[in-house]
Amino acid sequence: MKKSEKTKKKIIESAIKLISQYGYAATTTAQIAKEAGISEATLFKYFKDKETLLREVINIALIQIINFVALSPLKENIKKSKDLKASEFLRTIINERLELLDKNFDLLKIILIEIQYNDSLKKEVTKVMVPKFCKTKGLVEKILMRKTDISKSMAKGITRLVIGTLLTFLYQKYILGLEMSNEEVKEEIENVLNVIKKSIEEE
Repeated sequence: MKKSEKTKKKIIESAIKLISQYGYAATTTAQIAKEAGISEATLFKYFKDKETLLREVINIALIQIINFVALSPLKENIKKSKDLKASEFLRTIINERLELLDKNFDLLKIILIEIQYNDSLKKEVTKVMVPKFCKTKGLVEKILMRKTDISKSMAKGITRLVIGTLLTFLYQKYILGLEMSNEEVKEEIENVLNVIKKSIEEE
């Protein structure tokens, strides 16, 4: 990697770290430059202003998040769990998604916080994310219907319940900063799966 590429990478990594901790408004280019071990003047050689740097961070975040909701890991998971019962299949989906949430912690936090205050950013994220999200959701619903005798509307309801569970974990941990032990997370997942088992009459 060239020196210029390394420097740009350092700036972006520093921006991600600081913006995820303090938010975009409270993070200065001087702080980012210091974290990256460069001068602020050097930072401006790569990014004309803080807004441009945020856009670069968001672009990277979107690529990462798209990979997170992409169909390829989900399809791989489906292959591995094709012989499992519906509730076990959902357990693998939830655990896989939670693992990916952890891996993309800083970038997810930036997106979730910044889209609340930046309408153009919100539109951009929505435009990229919603089609991927809907396609992934639809695939899970089809698998559920194949594994059980439930209707399409019921499959949608179960999928919404799973998504709601994931969003709750996301909000508690990454926005509210409420830590849960692995045992507490497992217990919450089991509670949700027990509700689903009853609704589909799975033993």
